[in-house]
Amino acid sequence: MAIGTSPALAGHSASPAFPTFSALAHSRIAAATLAAAFLGLAGVPAQAAGRPPQFLRSCTIEPPDQVPLFKAPASAKPAAKNGSDDEDSDDDDDDDDDPPPRGFISPGSSTCIAISGTVNAGLQRDSYQANALAKATGQVPPSATSFPLSTTFRMETGQIVGDGGYLASAFEFSIDTNTEGGYDVTIGEATVTLGAFVFGLVDSRFDFWAGDEFAFIDRIPSRTVALIGYERQLTETISLSLSVEDVSADRRTALPAAGSRVPDGVARLLYEQGGLTVHGAVAVREVPRVGASSLVGRAAIIGATWEGKVLARPMTVTAQIAGAVNAPPYIGSRLDQRTAFGFLGGDVTTRGWSSIVSIGREWTDEWSTNAYISRYRLTLPDFAGVTGRIQIDRVAANVVWAPVEGLRIGLEATLARQQIDLAGNARAAALSGRQSSAQLFVERTF
Repeated sequence: MAIGTSPALAGHSASPAFPTFSALAHSRIAAATLAAAFLGLAGVPAQAAGRPPQFLRSCTIEPPDQVPLFKAPASAKPAAKNGSDDEDSDDDDDDDDDPPPRGFISPGSSTCIAISGTVNAGLQRDSYQANALAKATGQVPPSATSFPLSTTFRMETGQIVGDGGYLASAFEFSIDTNTEGGYDVTIGEATVTLGAFVFGLVDSRFDFWAGDEFAFIDRIPSRTVALIGYERQLTETISLSLSVEDVSADRRTALPAAGSRVPDGVARLLYEQGGLTVHGAVAVREVPRVGASSLVGRAAIIGATWEGKVLARPMTVTAQIAGAVNAPPYIGSRLDQRTAFGFLGGDVTTRGWSSIVSIGREWTDEWSTNAYISRYRLTLPDFAGVTGRIQIDRVAANVVWAPVEGLRIGLEATLARQQIDLAGNARAAALSGRQSSAQLFVERTF
């Protein structure tokens, strides 16, 4: 059937000079329909021509540099004999620094969003050796093989607000397998940063060495505290951090409290110059006691990291020592704290110290090794008034192969010697002895 004719006129021809009204009307309707269809297809690009299409834009989350409170006068820099020397040194500095998180900015927004995560799977073998007295308790763990699996997810945001200030947030959680065959979900960070202030759940500003290069430690969630902090750049190389922290926010590592207590106070000075970082911090805390006045706990730490090149290959050396009186949460690594906290009460007086030395070496672009040795000492009285001791010596090493960016395959071993002398405590006796572990792991970062 021809377009523009009715069924009644399909078999008749109309004069071109004198078309019927029905044919003329249908022709106009058909023309209008075709025009509408054409405008429907071509009109949208025509309207969008005045407004360019919006796409996701790449960005990096990096807070702006603070103006130092005490700014040194600028000194004249001698001209380089060859301009390429400065460029080469700048390139080396850029390679040594960890790149800021990369993300995206959605259309119509000014907030940079970065999403990242890590999946770590492995095969682990644990064995225990204890004396006859410890075995007699029946609580010495048997040797076992496990398949640990952990996943970490992190989301960060950052933007410059209207008044020129910097607003950022971070949320991180991890899912780990436990000894019962289930999964544990832990929050590693949930913070909001506004200029020089930070609020939320995060690692303590007192802590320095984290042991992220080692799978055994990295799989144990770090000690998270509820924190209100302030950070200020004093000079080009020295920054000051003041924070109020509540260690009871993390139920996994919190010590039982005998009563209400005020949050801890932490002050930290951080020196960063080239490949050298020096960290010094002090902490003060209240320790409530039943039927007695509260104790004042205090702790101090000094640590340093040097990053440089030896025989043209990168090397990192870290050392730290910490001491505490009535403040056990501030000494030891995550592994040490997990062992010791099960024997501590909320009003127990303690005195102890810990030290760590770690070294990492990149032998090629794909192969690297890491090793550390640590010592943990804590004295505390038991209920009978006899002084008890917790002593842990640990050594660990790994070799890592990174064939592509974001993929690590490694073999790691650790050996720990524990001596826990607490009168009348069968569990303490069971944990005394030597523990060795070996693990093959695969880690993927995205």
